Amino acid sequence: MQRIPSNTSIWLNVMRALAAQAVVIGHANYLFFDHAEGTGGALAWLVGLCSSGAHKAVIMFFVMSGFLIGGPVIEAMRSQRFDSFKYFIDRLTRLWIVILPALLMTALLDGLAFSYGGGEALLASRTPFFPEWWSSLEPDSIKTFVLNAFFMQMIIGFQYGTNLSLWSISNEFWYYLLLPAAFGIFVFKRNAKVLCVLLTLFIGFLFIYSAKPNDEGRPLTYFMMFVIWMMGAAAYCFYENIRRRYLAAFFLVVAFFMFIVFKRIYPDALGYDFALGFFTVFLVMISKDIPANYLKRISDFFSGYSFSLYALHLPLTFCLMSFDPQLALPQPIRYDTVLRFTLYLLAINGASILLWALTERHTAAVRRFVFAKLITPRVA
Repeated sequence: MQRIPSNTSIWLNVMRALAAQAVVIGHANYLFFDHAEGTGGALAWLVGLCSSGAHKAVIMFFVMSGFLIGGPVIEAMRSQRFDSFKYFIDRLTRLWIVILPALLMTALLDGLAFSYGGGEALLASRTPFFPEWWSSLEPDSIKTFVLNAFFMQMIIGFQYGTNLSLWSISNEFWYYLLLPAAFGIFVFKRNAKVLCVLLTLFIGFLFIYSAKPNDEGRPLTYFMMFVIWMMGAAAYCFYENIRRRYLAAFFLVVAFFMFIVFKRIYPDALGYDFALGFFTVFLVMISKDIPANYLKRISDFFSGYSFSLYALHLPLTFCLMSFDPQLALPQPIRYDTVLRFTLYLLAINGASILLWALTERHTAAVRRFVFAKLITPRVA
């Protein structure tokens, strides 16, 4: 398995850290500020510019995940060194060590917001973010909690509580399974091949079944985001190619072309997603050639808790705002409200670092424990 060069590893951490912050800033911005047309002037434009990257950041996350997870899977399967059991446990521990505590924290924070804070009023005044039909789906039920714990949000039901960011976690988990299942059809034999066919068909059925009222386009999202995820995996496979720089330039041209096409001819959000996906692949492909050692410490720190930040920020933001009477209604964009907004961002990051210290930081130790309990007896 090829080793990811130091420069690339550092730049990926920089991108992860920036993407996580972009998601937090974007979501908090929509909850915090009044975006009525004509309000705020130049300051509003600046805040909007800094807060416009939430969805773009998720696209970048998918490409990076495909590069770091999907690419090595393809390489391991091609060289017949793929251990499906170890891989599944590895992926599951990585997700659960953050997602399960985040779901419990969502239950606690939402309970505080709606029982003791102004959660109901806050919810009613943020209907563009939390649609009117959302609360009728019992987002805080035990059933929804369990479905989210097993990554079935968006397939059966929706996200748990106010934690709407969890939609992408479902995508990630099923992509982790879909790639080795689909690729295994071509590399495995007999019983393993049949199992891969069945698993691929099952996941495809889940994606198609995910269409439901208020979310009819979900199947397309699952399939198209998988293509974007696979773009990262393909980048990994071509990363050591002698024509890597030419490939990077090609991806940049494709990204620019797609952006122009969908900007001028056929405006469509999905087209922008693909343009950004190709641009992210370009960034990954050229990162090997750009020195980055001076960013190692700061990128390691901020990327280290990025998953915890992503998984916790929305319910934490909602809970904090529910106890702030001044935020019962969206705020106009002024220098004092921007300062208040910045303090919220610092508090959200601080709490996420604490969650990381209690959970995500110990991922390697948890994996060793699980492997010792499950894999060692299996080998013996």
